[in-house]
Amino acid sequence: MDARLLRTYMLATLLTASGLTACTPPPALTQTPEARQGAAPLPQATLLMREVDEQGLPTSTRLTDAEGHPLALLEPPFLVTADVHSVALDTDAHTGTPVLNLELTEEAGTRMLAATEARVGKRIAFTVGDRVLTVATIRGPFGKAMQVNGLEDMQDAQQMYAEITGQHP
Repeated sequence: MDARLLRTYMLATLLTASGLTACTPPPALTQTPEARQGAAPLPQATLLMREVDEQGLPTSTRLTDAEGHPLALLEPPFLVTADVHSVALDTDAHTGTPVLNLELTEEAGTRMLAATEARVGKRIAFTVGDRVLTVATIRGPFGKAMQVNGLEDMQDAQQMYAEITGQHP
């Protein structure tokens, strides 16, 4: 599956999971060419993807989601910072909301495909540090590329991009 088809499939998965259906024109996006093309994450950035623990096991990591609700996450994560080749700041063409496009390493893409195949129908959370950016239900497997939504606005997206990459868009 090529990267463009994969991104389209992931976007559809996230839109389906979040219930978004309306289309709005994207806001103006002012950013550097590096932000559009992508930059490697800083080694000290903590990007993780974990399955949501629906049973609340005592060994789970406890965070709060964007609405302030408690969220238990299973360990170990199936995506870590070292798995991410590049992060790019963009605007979703369908919703007009800011997004981060992640491209994974070849090895991580293979592992992500297996991890998402095993988790179809389950909820997963993408976190940066202790902040839960998005929680989505996996509708189908995906591999080397994905799009992460859950950013409040463009200023929030630019701050998150700078925190992850050390570069200012």
